[in-house]
This record gives sequence, structure tokens and C-alpha cells, in this order.
Amino acid sequence: MVKVSPEIKAVFEKQRVIPMATADKKARPNVILVGMWYWADDETLVVSENYLNKTKANLLENPVVAFNGWADGKSYQIKCRVHWETSGPRYEQIRKMATSGTRQFPGKAAVVCTVEEIFQGNGGDGAGKKLG
Repeated sequence: MVKVSPEIKAVFEKQRVIPMATADKKARPNVILVGMWYWADDETLVVSENYLNKTKANLLENPVVAFNGWADGKSYQIKCRVHWETSGPRYEQIRKMATSGTRQFPGKAAVVCTVEEIFQGNGGDGAGKKLG
């Protein structure tokens, strides 16, 4: 596991809706935008499973996901290992997010993404540099 710095977390939080990339076992990519997520701690990003059809199928075959965040001229990519939770505090928090707004979502599960790698996403010097 890799700890995500407050600076990197802030970039993701400013963007709010973030790309989530997966691939199936044949390496066919899928990218969606997710807006219902939160940082559980410095190593864990949690996403609500609302309508993750292809994404869920990909993650069941290949439980690795990448996210990209950009704001204020900075960009970072994080790569995570994934598992599902349907009970416990992370599930309860994401379910509350899904069901408490003016538009209701299913909040079927918490997709728990444990950060394993962090990369610089900006171009130029250091592009793609592994940061953690």
C-alpha cells in the first residue's frame, strides 16, 4: 500500500468527478466517470457501486483500477487493487451518499480501492514518473 499525500488527495477532491479505468482479462479497456466517491484514509478511495456494469465485470476478472485527477495545473494517476464491501463503515458511508441526495442511487456496495502506485500525470519533465 502507498500513502496518498494531502496535496494529491486535494487535486482529486477539487476535480470531484474522476475517470475510473479498468480492463478485462483480454486487456480491453473501459473508462467511466465517477462522481460518488470519497477518501476513506490516506491509502483508500471508496466508490459507490450504482450502475457499474462493464466496470464491475472487468474488476471481477481483473481487480485493478486506475484513476486520474487533475486540478490547478497538476495531474496524478493512482493505481489500486479493488474489493467489494456490502457491510461495515465504508459501505454505510457510501450508501448514505448514494441514497441521501435529491436524486437517489442504489448504493449496492462500496468498491474499496487500495492505492498501490502513484504517478505524475503532468507532461514535460517527470511525465509518468512513479511517485509512490
